[in-house]
Amino acid sequence: MNEESSLPESEEASIEQSEQPTIWQNRWTLVIGVLVLVSALIWMLLDVGNGKAPVPPETESQLQAREAELMPDNPPEEMDEPGIYDAKYYTAADVVFPDDEEVIGIAVGGKACAYLLNGMNDVDQHIVHHDLGDRKLTVTYCDKSECIAVFDRAETTAEIRMGGFSGETLWILYDGERYEQDEEGIPLKNVPSVRTTWGEWKQQHPQTLVYVGLGLSFGKTLKDQ
Repeated sequence: MNEESSLPESEEASIEQSEQPTIWQNRWTLVIGVLVLVSALIWMLLDVGNGKAPVPPETESQLQAREAELMPDNPPEEMDEPGIYDAKYYTAADVVFPDDEEVIGIAVGGKACAYLLNGMNDVDQHIVHHDLGDRKLTVTYCDKSECIAVFDRAETTAEIRMGGFSGETLWILYDGERYEQDEEGIPLKNVPSVRTTWGEWKQQHPQTLVYVGLGLSFGKTLKDQ
């Protein structure tokens, strides 16, 4: 005789009927949970709550291309300007412009001078010739490329002039040839200089002179103006 007991067919059927809805309920619960989770992930990724989707970061080349599109074209332009000779220079006590204004600072042979960048913005003022102490200097500034270069003209008889714009930076016209302002092959000796603020420069060099330009692109610079 078989020892395993069996339930009547009617009872087995009733158990299967009672278990089957429970299994389907679990399946639907799982499906609904997955749908809710997927919807939440999509919501977070699209940032629907803020009304905009995240923008992937641009590569450096893409940023440069975008900047090139936004920047106006600067075609080369040849010019021939002598620069500023016999400029006026003032003491720190004579000027009134703010301490955060940028200057080119030069200190040679125990003498110091600052050149106000806003005073060198105009085309005919990109070059300033200055005999500072016993040094013959030519100070150059390009407002488009923000390039600065100072040259020693003591060992040359050729004139250093402003030759225009190369499309990249200022052209130096020297001995009939045009050189980019920061070109390594320019046959002129460089003089150390620093780009700094007026406040920092005059603190380091209280006896400094200062060149302010004509003031047309800046405003009031002198106390007696």
